[in-house]
Amino acid sequence: MRTLIVLGLIVVGLVAAGAIHISTSGNNVDITVDRERLRAVTTEVVEEDSNAWRSASATGQTVR
Repeated sequence: MRTLIVLGLIVVGLVAAGAIHISTSGNNVDITVDRERLRAVTTEVVEEDSNAWRSASATGQTVR
């Protein structure tokens, strides 16, 4: 159950960031993934996370 919640939050975040587009027309639902935007968003998240770990370790803090 926890895994489904985490996956749901990830998908919602990617939709909000513009990496996943959902459109409807009649009875059809189209889901498209912008690979370049997805790559940019994930790279940005990884870099921010790395920076947080580096700054916390430099000051002796614990990252939670």
